[in-house]
Amino acid sequence: MKLKSILAATALAATASSSAATPKETLSQLPDSVYLMAYFTSPAQHLFYAWSTDGLNWQQANDGQAVFTAYDDTVWMRDPYLSRVTRDGKDTYHLVHTWGWDNPAIFHWQSDDLINWTAADGGTTTDSGKIYVMDGKDGRPQSPNAWAPEYTYVPEDDLFYIYWSSRVDDRQLHYVTTTRDWITFTTPRPLFDPGFTAIDLTVVRQGDTFHGYYKDERNGEKTILYATTRSLDPAVDTFHDKGRILPADYTTEVEGPTVFPKIGGKGYIGYFDKFNGDAGLSYIECTDLDKNDWKLIPDTEVTNVPDVKHGSVITISRDQLLPLIK
Repeated sequence: MKLKSILAATALAATASSSAATPKETLSQLPDSVYLMAYFTSPAQHLFYAWSTDGLNWQQANDGQAVFTAYDDTVWMRDPYLSRVTRDGKDTYHLVHTWGWDNPAIFHWQSDDLINWTAADGGTTTDSGKIYVMDGKDGRPQSPNAWAPEYTYVPEDDLFYIYWSSRVDDRQLHYVTTTRDWITFTTPRPLFDPGFTAIDLTVVRQGDTFHGYYKDERNGEKTILYATTRSLDPAVDTFHDKGRILPADYTTEVEGPTVFPKIGGKGYIGYFDKFNGDAGLSYIECTDLDKNDWKLIPDTEVTNVPDVKHGSVITISRDQLLPLIK
C-alpha cells in the first residue's frame, strides 16, 4: 500500500511545552536520526505513523491517514509492534499486531521500506499474514484471544521470540513461540505468569538482561510493573518481579507500556496509554534500565498526536522518514 507523496517541506512540531514554541524548520534541517512511532487509534484501528525529533513531541505522518490495513479495512489492527532486524547484513522491518478482541491468531508482516508490506512468504492477502497461536490445533494451547504481540530477535540464537498474552482459565498470562523464518513456529508455551492477570508485555534488552514491562490487570491496580530475566527461553530462566515503575501516588489506570532508547544512547524514554476515556499517552524517562530510575515527565512537556493508542517506537534516518510524510 503506497503512502501519499511527500511535500517539499513542512513544519516541525509547533510546541515543546504549553509556554514555548519551536521555530519552524524545513525537513532538510532535521537531524540525521529521528523517532518513528507505530500506533493505532480507537476511531480507526489500523497502522498509523508519527514522528519526533525528541521522542516527546510528535507529528502525524502521511497527513494523519492510516498507512496499512492488513489488506482488509475491517480487521481490527490493534497494538502494532514494529522493529528493525539486521540479519546477514540486511535490514528488515517486522510488524506484529493483535487481531481484534477475541481471535486465537496474531498477524505478522515484513517490509524493506516501511511502506510496502508482505507476509513472510510474500503473500499480500489478509489470510497470509495470520499466525494461529492459540487455536488448540496441532498441539497448540487453546484460548479465545491473543493480545498485544511483540517479539525480540536474539542474534546469538538466530531466533525471534514472539510473545503475547492469552486468557487461560481464570486469567491472562504470557505465552512465547520462536521462529527463524516466520513460517514455521515452535509450539507456544507459557513465558510469564506472575500469578494474576497480566497483559501488554514489552521487552528491552540491555546487555545480558531482558527488561520486561507489563500491565497489572487486577482491579485497583492497573499500573505498569517491571520484571527481568536472563533468557526469553522459559526453560533457561524466568522473569523475576521487580515491582512497579510509577510512583505509588500515581493512580491513573494505564496500559500498553513502550520503552525505547534515546537517540545518542543517553538513557531511555517510556510511555503508557491512559486508556480510560482515550486520554492519550504519558511519558517517563530513565538513565539506565538496571538502575530502574524512572521519572515521570509532566504532560505539559509532551505533544501527542490525535487519538494515539499503544504502539511502539524505533529510530530511523531522516532519509527514511521523508517518504512517510505528506
